Amino acid sequence: MPDEYSLERFSPTIGEIYRIDFGEGGAVELELVEAAAVPGGENATPPPFTLQFRGPAEPVLAQATYQLSHAALGTLDIFIVPTAADADGADYEAVFA
Repeated sequence: MPDEYSLERFSPTIGEIYRIDFGEGGAVELELVEAAAVPGGENATPPPFTLQFRGPAEPVLAQATYQLSHAALGTLDIFIVPTAADADGADYEAVFA
């Protein structure tokens, strides 16, 4: 896993927006709501971690790898999985192991 994918790199961006641009199909903005170490993974190299995102209620994105753009981090390819959805929005998780 490249150095650009680490808990230390993502943690300062909690509360910030990551954008997925679909060209003429529009864009979706996801807020990073949590970045956390995976319990029991402290001795792994690199240590595994998860990212939790919150997006709009529509569209709910399918499980896939997306190019997420962030103002400070640039463009990153991240595999996200939808984990929940309600009238207020949809939740997504990315796991780095």
